[in-house]
Formats: sequence, C-alpha cells, structure tokens
Amino acid sequence: MSYKKSIFSLLLFSQIIMAQGEAGSLFLAINPGARANGMGEAQIGIANDAYATYYNPAGLSNLSNKHFSFMHTSYLPNLVDDMAYDFLTFAMPLKENSAIGGHFTYLNLGDQISTDDNGNELGSFSSYMYALNVSYSQKVDENSSWGVNGKYFYQELADLSNVDAATGSVAVDVGYFRHNAMNNPNLTMGAVLTNLGPGVSFGDGEEDPLPTRLGFGVGLSMLEGAGNLALDLNYEVNDQAMVTNLGFEYFLVENFALRAGFMNDPSGELSYTTLGIGARLDPVGFDVSYVMGGDLDPHSNMVRFSLSGSF
Repeated sequence: MSYKKSIFSLLLFSQIIMAQGEAGSLFLAINPGARANGMGEAQIGIANDAYATYYNPAGLSNLSNKHFSFMHTSYLPNLVDDMAYDFLTFAMPLKENSAIGGHFTYLNLGDQISTDDNGNELGSFSSYMYALNVSYSQKVDENSSWGVNGKYFYQELADLSNVDAATGSVAVDVGYFRHNAMNNPNLTMGAVLTNLGPGVSFGDGEEDPLPTRLGFGVGLSMLEGAGNLALDLNYEVNDQAMVTNLGFEYFLVENFALRAGFMNDPSGELSYTTLGIGARLDPVGFDVSYVMGGDLDPHSNMVRFSLSGSF
C-alpha cells in the first residue's frame, strides 16, 4: 500500500466516523450515471431514464417503457487505485399512470493495512458501503407527478480506536416533476428532497446527520428536440451551501449524443467540467463520461461507464 493511499483512507474514515456538525454517509451523495455525469450531473428537471430512481423519482411515471442500467467507475483514481463504485437501476411503468423502480449502490473502499501503535502491520482488511432503494411514482394530472424513495443503507468500515465500525439505517426521498412548465411545452422542472432520516452512529456516541439536500432543476428541449439543456441547484442542508450543476446534450444523429457539463460545490471547494458521449442501438445504449478537474481535485480523470436498455 502506498503512503498516499494510507493517508487518504485515514482521512476518509475520520471524516465519515468522527465528523462533528457535518454529514456522514456521504456515499449516498455520489451522483451515478455516465449520461448524468457527462451533463454536469444536472438531472432533477429531466429525470427521463432509469436514473430517475436516484435524481428524482417523480419522473418515473412519465416513462413509457421498462428501463434498466448498470454503471461502473474507479472512484477517485488520482488518490487510490482500488476504490470502485457500482450502480444498478431499473424502472417499470404500471397501469393507471404510475411506475415503480429501484436501485442498488455499492462502494468498495478497497484494501487497507491495519497497524498497531508502533506502526507494525497486523494484516489487511476491506471496507464497503451499500444502499438498496425502492421507488414509486404516480401522476397527479397530465403534466404533474410525484415520487418517493425508501432506502436502506449499510456501512462496514475500519475498526478505529475500538469503535464499532459497522452501521445501517434508513432514509427517504420525495420528489415532484412537471411537464409544460410555465405553459412552455419544451420546459420541464423538478424538485426533490433527498436523504431524510435519522443520523448514523458508529458506536462512539457521536451521531452524524445524513447528507440531506433540497434540489430544484429545470430542463429545456431545444434545437427542434436535438438538444437538451439542464440546470440544477442543490442546497446542502448540513453545510448550508448551494451546489450548481449545468449540462447540455446534443444529438448529432438520432442515436449518438455529445455532452458537456459543469459542477460547482463551494462547501467542498470542488469545481470541475465534464464531457460525455452516448450511443444507442435499440434496445441497448452505452454512455461514457470523463471528469476534467484541477490537479488537486480528487475527482479528476474519473471515467464512468453505463450500459442501459429499454423494452
């Protein structure tokens, strides 16, 4: 194990376990999907694929077909070489203008070395986190819908200072979506409140709140339907900061899209540009995205791959 990786692992665990007045369970706030990432992770006001189970469950009832997708990425490759983030999602329309869906999230933090107080190696261990989510959406009228998520998540971390390193809890999300916003047939909008639930504790007496967000997004179909512009504003309740996501997608031909986006998070002092492409050969689609951050940005050089389908 490299020195850099050891330091990062310690900081990561310390932030999650020992943070005071800041959110824990931060893996719940990792935005999935290569298409979404290519558009700067702006999806609340679009929510028109299986990733609506994460970004805005209210969009699910607008889907006309069954959708599924799987995404994989090597997480924070500039810092470590064996962290992996995987996301599997599906959505299925039902009768009476409703839909169900769900997703499974898995973050593998890789292998770490356990040492005693003198720095002697005692062996290796692995840490991981996962979340299981169930979604439901119902149309209110021709243009409006609501949605809800229920999720269970679990974290298995390092044993630091004899603190219980495993914990599980539950949370909910609620969302709203509207077509024909402001009487404009090309404009959509959405709102979502995510990760509402009790705080988590690893047995050290300190309880960390969940990464609760209040988000608002708009989507604009333009260029005779060949382009999509999206803007999200996410207020981080615990950090009292606003995260901005901006993205654009353009279809060169019907089944091939180019994407670009921008994300700015002042609370985490993060700001990066994203690029992406997408290709589809019915019923299967493939998307890839790339993060262009600064030299000190841990998200730099992250590549996401998504394989999707509808039927």
